[in-house]
Amino acid sequence: MYRIQRWCIAAARIFALVGFCGLFALATMTGADVLLRWLFNSPIAGVNDVSAIVMAVVIAACIPANLSLKQNLRVEILGSFLPARAARLLEALASSLTFIFVVIIAWQMLFYADSLRVSGERTWVLALPIWPWWAFSSVMFVFGAVAQLVVTFADVLALFGPQVATEQVGNEDPSLI
Repeated sequence: MYRIQRWCIAAARIFALVGFCGLFALATMTGADVLLRWLFNSPIAGVNDVSAIVMAVVIAACIPANLSLKQNLRVEILGSFLPARAARLLEALASSLTFIFVVIIAWQMLFYADSLRVSGERTWVLALPIWPWWAFSSVMFVFGAVAQLVVTFADVLALFGPQVATEQVGNEDPSLI
């Protein structure tokens, strides 16, 4: 189980790096567009087109890392007052609900990407096809669902066993990967 978690975290970090590179490229392009508008009154054509499709990829590429490292927003007030087993039960329940939610989002995004492919929708200025970008975003959510399944499975195992150090794998010790 620990190996699978490590693999998911490593893959998720690579995808997050791809997302960061896309964000950096987008920021650079936007900065160049603003500078060219200001200096020469000559904007870069299609910056809004690229921005609209790249932003979905940038956000979706970071979802698996967020899920596999358990960095989603959580409120732990009740769990801190309960015995360890009850806190682990709440953790397993929260992970299960998160998994269901991510699966629903991934499923709907796959349908949306396919509808964009069928309709042949394109960006306004550059006429770039939109569906490949949303298809990649959908794949990122599918991988996010797989990563969350691994997290959920680890939380369920922790519920039935002794306290396992895999709950925060990758957060405390960066040398694990």
